[in-house]
Amino acid sequence: MLFNVAVLIVLLLSFGLQEFLPAIPIAYHARLFLPVVVFLTGAAATSFSMMLVLAFVTGFLWDARHLPAPSETPSEMLALMEGAGAHSMGAGSGEMEFGLSILLFGILGALMQGVRPLFKRGRLELPVMMIGFSVFGWLLCQFLILTFIRGNFNFPQGMWSKMITDSLLAMLVAPLLFLLFHALARWLRYEIRYDGLRYHFNGR
Repeated sequence: MLFNVAVLIVLLLSFGLQEFLPAIPIAYHARLFLPVVVFLTGAAATSFSMMLVLAFVTGFLWDARHLPAPSETPSEMLALMEGAGAHSMGAGSGEMEFGLSILLFGILGALMQGVRPLFKRGRLELPVMMIGFSVFGWLLCQFLILTFIRGNFNFPQGMWSKMITDSLLAMLVAPLLFLLFHALARWLRYEIRYDGLRYHFNGR
């Protein structure tokens, strides 16, 4: 219980720190989406029910924070990506329904649940790769949904580079967060368990 509270506190603090994280111009204006990375690493460290709680909190706060006026074209969206970073890629761009991020984070969190056994054993290679894959998928899904709503599937030049550098930056920070949650689990005597899917035969 204390470990879950600690993960939730770290997640809430990450939203405050996000406001002070600048983009990196030399890397296609790559930006670290810290709350997203904290959620994904926390999803691999907590139970499925707690992961759903984290997905709700992350999605709700992300949509509540990132509701700017909608941009008109994908090219303007890319300009926002380069200039304002998280503001343009947050679900809830004025055209997307509030709460959509909760669904996206729930799906990504369920994927991260699959690497809990590796996280428990301290094998972080695949979990870190999953972080990068999840961040890339999160950004791509939002862009595809927005372009579908606008009826314009024009992919601006540099969009792929921007999403790849964002994903690589997330992978760079992910091991530190995994180690942080490992340390918190040991300090709070939390046992990371993975029950998986159980088959019940004859009521057992």
